[in-house]
Amino acid sequence: MQDDELIKSILKGNGERYDDIVERYQAGLYRTAFYYTQNVEDARDITQEVLIKAYNSLAGFKQDSTFSTWLYRIAVNHCIDWCRRKKPLLEESTCFDNLRDEEGSPEDLFLRQEIASEVHAAVASLPTIYSTILILYYFEDFNPQQIADIMDTPKRTVETRLFRARKMLRAKLYPASSGGDRHDLLSKPRQMAQLR
Repeated sequence: MQDDELIKSILKGNGERYDDIVERYQAGLYRTAFYYTQNVEDARDITQEVLIKAYNSLAGFKQDSTFSTWLYRIAVNHCIDWCRRKKPLLEESTCFDNLRDEEGSPEDLFLRQEIASEVHAAVASLPTIYSTILILYYFEDFNPQQIADIMDTPKRTVETRLFRARKMLRAKLYPASSGGDRHDLLSKPRQMAQLR
């Protein structure tokens, strides 16, 4: 069932259908929250708060954008508010054990986790306007227009910030990694998506 059909059903009194929305978006919202908080428990709390807020605000969804855009706008604003209240904790976490692909040799998994941790820390260290765009573009697969809708920003501004964010991130990741490889997000954008 499509999002708009689910929403109509929920608004007609079938509140249990919201479970389908939760199942559809919970993992992506958690991933986004984690990139802001760098903390598993905080990310879980934010995810639940966003899902509750979205449910309580569902009647106000005007459907002039997609539901996912509307939901992620709530999530990003919530995460930014969290950042203003509390600096992200840059501590080691085992969350990538749950997010990464389990296929491959132990060496591949270890290397992937090491790269993920490095990229993760670099993204988190950027100013919020840049980290948000990278998270939405690379990790949640939103295009510039969708990001513009989520952030209530002109598409041209998003494209400019995405360009600057890539440049800033590449500058942080360009030093030789432990294997002698270099991270180049401009030539290997799929590498970001593989870190999920």
